[in-house]
Amino acid sequence: MTGWANPFYLIRQGEIVRENLIRIGRTEPWMRERLQDLQVYDIRCVRYAHLDRNGFLHVHIRS
Repeated sequence: MTGWANPFYLIRQGEIVRENLIRIGRTEPWMRERLQDLQVYDIRCVRYAHLDRNGFLHVHIRS
């Protein structure tokens, strides 16, 4: 799950990028749980979420 050069997007413009979740062996419920851990309850508020090269999730909320 680590070692890619560019951010690995899991959400773009409020929509889950399912192909990327599949590539990392995760599911939509897993993604929603991670968002809830960050107190994000409406996925439509997420501009984008990505994994960095170290596997850390970064979430950017729409302003």
